[in-house]
Amino acid sequence: MALGFKEKRAVQTVITQKQAEIEAGKLGFSAKRAAQKELEVAFAKLNEQIDLQPETSQQNQKLADLIAGKFNDEEPFKFLKILKDITDELQAVEPVIEPAVKYIEIKKAA
Repeated sequence: MALGFKEKRAVQTVITQKQAEIEAGKLGFSAKRAAQKELEVAFAKLNEQIDLQPETSQQNQKLADLIAGKFNDEEPFKFLKILKDITDELQAVEPVIEPAVKYIEIKKAA
């Protein structure tokens, strides 16, 4: 089963926190080892989802292309379809707001 957006963010938060704890260098040996194991489990969850959903990397590529402005020459209907695909996969709108605004500004100026 695929991880939802909130679940992915929770795993990413665990990864960020544990990496910060380890890098701080203030943990004892057993606490450091426990943090490393939690990191391994968190990375395994993310990697498992990547393996189960190869289309996810394609969607991430679409998001990267959107942010880079590669879809700015598309017709509005096709651009909206791309936005819908990305937001459906990510289950979030925030990543596409700024590129969408740029697209609108470009089309308005033309």
